[in-house]
Amino acid sequence: MFEEKIRLIIEDKYAELVNLTIEKLKALPIHHLPHQVNLSFPNIWEAFAHQLQHEDNTLYYTYLNVVETICYQQAQQLTKTELKLLWLISDGCLEWDDAADFPAIEAMLEAVAEELLSWVEQEAEEPQLEHHCQHFDDAVIHITN
Repeated sequence: MFEEKIRLIIEDKYAELVNLTIEKLKALPIHHLPHQVNLSFPNIWEAFAHQLQHEDNTLYYTYLNVVETICYQQAQQLTKTELKLLWLISDGCLEWDDAADFPAIEAMLEAVAEELLSWVEQEAEEPQLEHHCQHFDDAVIHITN
């Protein structure tokens, strides 16, 4: 039960980071990219989501580079404690051999950024976090009131 509650807290933090990442991507106009892209999308998030929803790989890697960069920047802004917590449900943790210690900060940053990217891709393919984050926001309201 205790581990499940910790997992829910970690998942809430990932959901929060996904929303922050999406906000940043929505703030980047599509013409921000140096490549020839479809200018009919208002921002990089909309174009990236379209690529994933329609399994259109034409410009996927062009958008992916920007999304990966934003995810890494989000991971860099975490405290060391947050980074360790988020690392616990990343593939990096599953592959880590030393149960007594944490890997180097850079390894955790990469693992958390990759995990965040997978969450962002999932949200682009099948939007689901709006309800999840509403639940989180309600919890914050109850705590602060």
